[in-house]
Amino acid sequence: MNNVNADVSVKQVILPEWMADQVAKYLAAEEWSALVEQVNRIANDPQPNTLAKVFTAIPRTMRSADKNLRITFDETVSIRPDLLPLDVKDWSLPRLIRVWVLMNIPPLEQTAYVSLIDRLFQYGEMEELVALYSALPVYHYPMAWRLRCTEGVRSNMATVRQAIMLNNAYPSRFLDEGAWNQLVLKAFFTDEDIPQIIGLKARNNEQLAVALIDYAYELHAAKRHINPFLWILVAPYLDDRAYRLMEQLLQESQQLLTRKAIAYAFQSSSFAPATGLIIKNSELMDLSDTAGTPWDGWLDQTN
Repeated sequence: MNNVNADVSVKQVILPEWMADQVAKYLAAEEWSALVEQVNRIANDPQPNTLAKVFTAIPRTMRSADKNLRITFDETVSIRPDLLPLDVKDWSLPRLIRVWVLMNIPPLEQTAYVSLIDRLFQYGEMEELVALYSALPVYHYPMAWRLRCTEGVRSNMATVRQAIMLNNAYPSRFLDEGAWNQLVLKAFFTDEDIPQIIGLKARNNEQLAVALIDYAYELHAAKRHINPFLWILVAPYLDDRAYRLMEQLLQESQQLLTRKAIAYAFQSSSFAPATGLIIKNSELMDLSDTAGTPWDGWLDQTN
C-alpha cells in the first residue's frame, strides 16, 4: 500500500476553505470543479436525493486520484470554533471528501437536518458509514447524534466501530457514562489501539474500572492475554479484588508491558498494600517507569 501522509501542522483552522484545499490537491482540475459544483448545490438546496447521489458517487468521481492514498493530518483541526476538532489519521481520500461534503450541509431546522443525514446512515455501505461516523465531531446539533453513536459502537464491522472509537472527539464529549463505558469495554473486547481513544483519561471512572476488573478475571480464568492498558485505567480505583489478581499476575507473567503496567498502577494508586509492595521491591519501582510504553504521553493528557 502506498502510505502517503498529508503533513499538516495545524492546531486550529476556522476557515472552511482550508478543508476544501486539502481535498482539491488530490484531484484533477476538472474533477475538483465538478465536485465543487455539486457541493454548492447541496449547500444552497440540500435535497435528500442530491446529497445521496453525490455522497455515494465519491469514489467514482475521483478517477485521477491514487486509490491507495492514505491521509494523516499531523494535528487535530477545528474547522469552526463551535465544532469539535477532527483528528484525521490514515484516512482514505473518499473518506476525507465525504466528510468535507457533510460539512457543507447548512444548519437547517434540527429535524430536517438530522433527517437528511439519517437517510445516509440508514442506507450506507461500510465505507460510507465510516465517513458518516468520522464526521460526528462536525455535525450541527451534536446532542442529536448520541443514539446513532451508541448504535455504531455495536456494529459488527470493525472499520465502522474504529471510526467512532479511535481518534474521534465526539464520544467522550457527548456520551453518558454508561454508553462511554460500553465503548471502552468494546474497544478492549475487540483489541483496539486503546491509547487512540480520545478523552480516555478525563472520562475514566470507577464503574468502568469495576467492569474492567470483571473482564480481566474472565480473561485470566480462560488463560487469555489481558491488555496491559487495562491496569492503567484501573489504577485510580484499585481495591482488594483488583490487587489480588494484579499481584498474582506479577508472579506469573513474564511479559514486560504487563509487569510495567501493574507496577505503574501500584505506584500511582492510594491503595496501601499496592504502594507498600512497590516501596519494598526495587525491581517493581524500576518497572513503574513509563518510558517506551503505550501509555507514555497519554498520562500527561488533560482530556
